[in-house]
Amino acid sequence: MKFLLSLLLVLATSSIFAIDVSVYPAVFYEGKDGYVEMHYYFSGPSIGWKSIQDSSMQASAQVVILFKKDGKIVQFDKYNIQSPVVMQASDFRDLHRYSLAPGKYDVEIEIADLSREKNDVKFKTKININPPRSIAISDILLLSTLRKSTSETVFDKYGFYMEALPFNYLNKNTRNLTVYAEIYNTDKLNTGEYSLRLQFEQIDGSIKTPYQGFTKKRSTTDKDIYIKTMNAQMMPSGDYNLVLEVRDKSGVIITSNSIAFHRENPASKRATTIADLNGKKGRFIEQLTPKELDYYLTALMAILPGNDKKLLNTYFKMKNIEGKKQFLYSYFHKKDPIDPSAPFYAFADIAHKVDKAYYSGFGHGFESDRGQIFLRYGAPNDQIKVEDEQFALPYEIWIYEHLENNGSGPIKFLFYNRDRSGENFILLHSNARGERQNKNWKKELFRNDSMPGFDFGNTRRKQSEIDDSFNAHPNSMAIRYFQDL
Repeated sequence: MKFLLSLLLVLATSSIFAIDVSVYPAVFYEGKDGYVEMHYYFSGPSIGWKSIQDSSMQASAQVVILFKKDGKIVQFDKYNIQSPVVMQASDFRDLHRYSLAPGKYDVEIEIADLSREKNDVKFKTKININPPRSIAISDILLLSTLRKSTSETVFDKYGFYMEALPFNYLNKNTRNLTVYAEIYNTDKLNTGEYSLRLQFEQIDGSIKTPYQGFTKKRSTTDKDIYIKTMNAQMMPSGDYNLVLEVRDKSGVIITSNSIAFHRENPASKRATTIADLNGKKGRFIEQLTPKELDYYLTALMAILPGNDKKLLNTYFKMKNIEGKKQFLYSYFHKKDPIDPSAPFYAFADIAHKVDKAYYSGFGHGFESDRGQIFLRYGAPNDQIKVEDEQFALPYEIWIYEHLENNGSGPIKFLFYNRDRSGENFILLHSNARGERQNKNWKKELFRNDSMPGFDFGNTRRKQSEIDDSFNAHPNSMAIRYFQDL
């Protein structure tokens, strides 16, 4: 059986024989009081059994549990767990709850088989009892059994009978995955409702890939009991994170929690990858992390036509990682069907350089106006940067001697730093087809807060008088290059 590295418990056995037992601690709160649930699941064949009568038998185990705080034992428990009386060895479980004062605890557990000598295990873990004063999510519990209560047992809670999923492991026979969690203090939002986002992430080494997600509006309350059952039959084999996020009405994440689990499902094959379909040609796509994939697709946005932008934006919105991969591959395959990685790596190199050259603190450099123009048309034949012209905001002029489908004359772009903040230059005016054209560019570049004495809001002034005011500054590079545009 495959064990997840992210499980909290560290197992140390005292002999070559060891009881196969899952121990899962989960912390919850009742008002200001915290408690931990210790969920135990025993694998029947791994423990000794004693005959009772009429060919029936029973297994017994002794549990010793210590809660330590600052190296001192603050709570101790010792008890026996007995299986049901059965005709053949079978799995069984137990659940104990412990109320604890706020603080961080080291927990030590020793479980000994009472029917077979030297068949024991020891566990160590840490828990933190920290009653939430603001919005918070409890530990997440994955369930193998959920049904309405018909009696009162240790497994019954809030009207439901619940059994924890052993080892956080969904075997090939598991059809559904059920999640239990408690969300505290959402009533502090004062909005009447909040959004709870459940997201699955597939884990491959250090790479986490969004697999499937659900968002649900829920009513705010001091304590929200969340139970959701999902069909897991199509979930491929592999390691996963289940992430719960509390979001406000605008979608901003307030808090989150997660749990790792493993899925075994031979019936659902691994998704076909770009490399599977295209061999070596597609390997450059599969080598990208999700973060790198989003980086290059964001850079590509600057040079995409409208319909392609809409499609790519849909992939981003739906978090469709396979769609993103196929989009990136198809784009560069059209550039070079023999080796699509060559134009991709050339583009990636330019994207990094543009990002660095035009970074302004307002996103990637290639998301800025100058960065996007550079990616669309390449480097200009001439660049003029003016930062200290009297009466004008800082500006920059780019000149292309020729651009395809833009006539025969020089093509010019005028960028300006509207807020005088860093390198945040915005495209103000151009004579390029399809780009921003602003007949009032002079009013914006020579704003009244930059050019004292000019009253641009005075509509009684004739346009010729305003033009004369601008033309009174023949040393302005902007007027010299853009007067005829």
